[in-house]
Amino acid sequence: MSDHPDHEAVPPAKREKRLKRDNHRCQYCNAKGTAIGGFATLEIHHKTREPEDMDVHDLENLLTACRSCHSWHHLQTTDEEVPVDLSEADLSELLPHDLEIIKVLAEMGPASTGEIVEAITADISVMAVRERLYVLMGLDNVVEDREQQLIDQETDTGQWGLPDQIVHSERGRIPEDTQTLLQRTEDEQVRQALARGCDREMIAEVFGIVSRTTWHKEKRANAYDFPLEAVSRAGEAGDEAGSGSPPPPADAPQESDQQQLETVAAMDDSDHVTDATSSTTDGGTPEATAPSGGETAPVQEQLVTAIEALQAVKESLARA
Repeated sequence: MSDHPDHEAVPPAKREKRLKRDNHRCQYCNAKGTAIGGFATLEIHHKTREPEDMDVHDLENLLTACRSCHSWHHLQTTDEEVPVDLSEADLSELLPHDLEIIKVLAEMGPASTGEIVEAITADISVMAVRERLYVLMGLDNVVEDREQQLIDQETDTGQWGLPDQIVHSERGRIPEDTQTLLQRTEDEQVRQALARGCDREMIAEVFGIVSRTTWHKEKRANAYDFPLEAVSRAGEAGDEAGSGSPPPPADAPQESDQQQLETVAAMDDSDHVTDATSSTTDGGTPEATAPSGGETAPVQEQLVTAIEALQAVKESLARA
């Protein structure tokens, strides 16, 4: 028998527990196993050959992978081969695909998502690669000691590259396209709600999305770092300039956190950007026709309403 732990038989009970924990999906490309109606042959991969303080077959040292990704994993790019310094904290958030993406961009960047998919050796979808690009771009918002993102995106072309390859960064920009503006606003709302300890299932219900989508939105929000507070201040300034209505009295009844979140949901139900159905560019920007003049005001009002509702939630959580 080989000394390589991946060639050792994983105990059947451990195998089933790992498969169940990973929802019978490859943790690299998200391919579904036959147990849940997919076609992928799933195998159990050992994260390390010599784990410390645990058995080689401990659940925490195991990972579900399809046969293609499992084979590729053992030919993967190592952190020594990428042109950036990565800490242990960085590596704990990254997948093997990510290191190869960095290496590809260093060699050929800037590049579109499609070009990156063609260049890497792993057989994974455009959507899966785009999500990993979000992770790389937003890593500095996840890893406390990281001061700079690993990659960036060019505003004019939507191409991805290392930070020094990008002239005009998409991060922190307020998009002119209405659908993109609403999408990034919602992403940031989800991220801030999660950061304040809101339950992920409740957030999904409020925004009318599945729980899995909140993970995608959180990653995208980390990448683009949308300046929600700046938009909020602009909306408040517009309200003050254009409205003569007095502020509500101090003793007016306050909505509950759930009601305030539902206000956000009501806005998103009317002009919701769904991840699964909207046509997107490389940056996840919906390719939508700009609204006519008559539609602009309602959209702006919806945006301001959403921001005000989020602010009310934040204040309520701060008082709790």
